[in-house]
Amino acid sequence: MTKRKPNMKHYLKERIGNPDLFTGRKGELIFFLKWIEEIKEEKSKSTAIMARRKMGKTTLLERLFNITFAKNNGIIPFYFEVREGKKWAIDFCRDFFLTFIYQYIAFQSRKEKYLSPANKENFDIAKKAALEEGLDYLVEFIEGVEDSVKNESIDMTWEMARTAPKSIAERREEFVLQIIDEFQFMNSEVYRDKECTNIMNDLAGGYLSTAESKVAPLLVSGSWVGWLMNELIMMLPARFKFKFLRNLPEDEAFEMIFRYSRFFDVPVSDGVAYLIYELTEGSPFYISSIIRSNYDDKDLTTDEGLLRIMEYETLSYEGEIKSTWMEYVTTAFYRVNDRNAKNIVFYLCKNREREVTRKELTEKLNLDMTDTELEKKLKALVRADIIEQGRSNFSYKGVEDNIFDKVFRGVYQEEIELFDIRELTNEYKEMFLEMRKRYNTLLGEYNYRKGLFAEYLIIDKLRLEACRENKKFMEITENLPGDFEFSEYRRVWKYRITPDASKELNIDIFARADAGYSIIGEVKNRTTKRFSKEEAEEFLRKADQLRETERVEKSICFVFSRAGFTEETLTFLNVRGIAYSSDERWLD
Repeated sequence: MTKRKPNMKHYLKERIGNPDLFTGRKGELIFFLKWIEEIKEEKSKSTAIMARRKMGKTTLLERLFNITFAKNNGIIPFYFEVREGKKWAIDFCRDFFLTFIYQYIAFQSRKEKYLSPANKENFDIAKKAALEEGLDYLVEFIEGVEDSVKNESIDMTWEMARTAPKSIAERREEFVLQIIDEFQFMNSEVYRDKECTNIMNDLAGGYLSTAESKVAPLLVSGSWVGWLMNELIMMLPARFKFKFLRNLPEDEAFEMIFRYSRFFDVPVSDGVAYLIYELTEGSPFYISSIIRSNYDDKDLTTDEGLLRIMEYETLSYEGEIKSTWMEYVTTAFYRVNDRNAKNIVFYLCKNREREVTRKELTEKLNLDMTDTELEKKLKALVRADIIEQGRSNFSYKGVEDNIFDKVFRGVYQEEIELFDIRELTNEYKEMFLEMRKRYNTLLGEYNYRKGLFAEYLIIDKLRLEACRENKKFMEITENLPGDFEFSEYRRVWKYRITPDASKELNIDIFARADAGYSIIGEVKNRTTKRFSKEEAEEFLRKADQLRETERVEKSICFVFSRAGFTEETLTFLNVRGIAYSSDERWLD
């Protein structure tokens, strides 16, 4: 009998909440897991992940930590978040160092308790833990930092804390992955004095040489893209590669919409799902905010219901979308001096489809400032992430999405020019009409609904109808076992994990049953090419891997193919006991 492997544990608690809410980022996971694997070949260069808040950076970093920790294949992950809020440098260094030490001990001992120690500030307890786990060589590092902390030697303490991952890796011939979240706060939140009046605005500069390590490279992130890029370019030139976290591609965006819809019990019709995708352009932040909105009488089954939610989210101060963007805007205006800043951002919003030069801004807005003063103000707005740099240092652009300009105009347009806020509602309506036209055209020309949503339509059938209408669904499905019946499934979802650096285990449908047969499903919604024997063999391989990973004792494989099956495929499916169907009643 094959020994079953346990499903991947989530050693570090992920802030997304239920791990199943992690959706998409397939390309990023494969990229970074390969990058992590290549640390052992000393190929990986320190890298910075760039994206605004709530785009999934932290979730991605936490998932990478958990995968690396779980794999236990020679790369030791270290995760540290630089939190916003003033802190004394000595306290910061102690926290940084002991977080690494405890995560290192947890990895080497495989004991999760060290990931959340009861007293992380105590050096004696850390030394005791190292000795108990046979990691005596850590003691001299701990004692060195402890003495430096007692002497309140800030520069020496930071030097020792910062280089500890690299030094231990080199001495022990090991490899460490250093993940530092919100890296930009390192230069804005740490102070030399206990009273927090003398800021250390060059703390991150200490990584000038450390970041070049190939045995302990850095993977950093920041939710203030312009700010982080400026820090890295100015203080750590040529030390980091940049990786931008983009919006989700179409398939991953729809997966997120339907997964969140089911998890939070917020029904979403197919047409509205299409509108959400088009409107958000695949932004995970916007998708999550819409489905999880606190708007009363939330309804995502009609266009009117979506319109009401968008008004609430972008025009009400209770809306998450508005409140998040206003953090950026308020911070930006505070830093750059408000004079002319609103007019500049507003003008760029109105012309966001093109780049605008400083000369045009000066002429169109009658700006009473020198070009140097204007350039300084614009660069500050870029660093605050509410405008974007153009292709040259002379040109700039408004934020390119369907929602930011409405948030900004809803707050500021009235003080700039005559404006009726109802215009924004009318603009949403016009956008919805255009999107609906495109959707209806796709439905008519390509049977788009069944093609795009086939997996989710079948998931809904299994969740809501199959058990109640057993006879109907058994009649339209071939090769079911004699004792088979559709169940009240505990969960039905699109299954996706990344077991290693090379590829992802992706199953279209996994219906988990407490009693009876669980269903592992493959969906091919194409209309021409029939399902092949090679595809059936590959699906069966993945299904076996899922059974082993999830410890599924009793299950049936099921293939839905709109275009049907080749003759040799049917023979294979019948011999191997795989159920199948091409009956489009599964999609009605």
